[in-house]
Amino acid sequence: MDETQNVDFNFFDIDDIIAKSESTSCTFDGDAFGEDFYEEILGIGRPKINAGGFSVDAPYWLIDSVKTKCRINVSQTYGPTMQSVLTADAKNINLARQEQNFFAIGMELCQLLKEEDPDGAYKLSKCLLSTLTQRLGGIIAIALHGQNKAEKLANLEIKVFEKGKKHKQDIDNWLRENSKLKTNKRKLQ
Repeated sequence: MDETQNVDFNFFDIDDIIAKSESTSCTFDGDAFGEDFYEEILGIGRPKINAGGFSVDAPYWLIDSVKTKCRINVSQTYGPTMQSVLTADAKNINLARQEQNFFAIGMELCQLLKEEDPDGAYKLSKCLLSTLTQRLGGIIAIALHGQNKAEKLANLEIKVFEKGKKHKQDIDNWLRENSKLKTNKRKLQ
């Protein structure tokens, strides 16, 4: 029997898998799960108890599967203050120091928050897009000018930088070969 399963487009993307394995703070409803859940799944013997329930750090892949039973506590990296800073001038921020998987985790947060806080998810998604748009020109420029190392870049930006360098090398090789062909044609005439 041939069985197929639909998966996300980035199901096998190693960077996405690593990003989803990172943890964030969240609060599980008090009566959502027994204490065995926290010990067996998260390796936490006694989760912190607060007024809203059990406060734990949980990986994004787990939160996605139990998001109706918990509330995500958005970190400062993606909070309103940082969104304002990034929207104003993202070019000078060291995203690698903030969060190496800044864009992947940000997109995951948007997906997780869109039902609980649609306005917050929308603002975060606009911030991510604005941040990438502001930084893209500089990334391409340093790739085209032949720099070997780019600093202050998140993983997604590093991929863009490496692709830019590769395409520049391909174009340079093509131009070199094209000029050799023209030179050979002149010699034949």
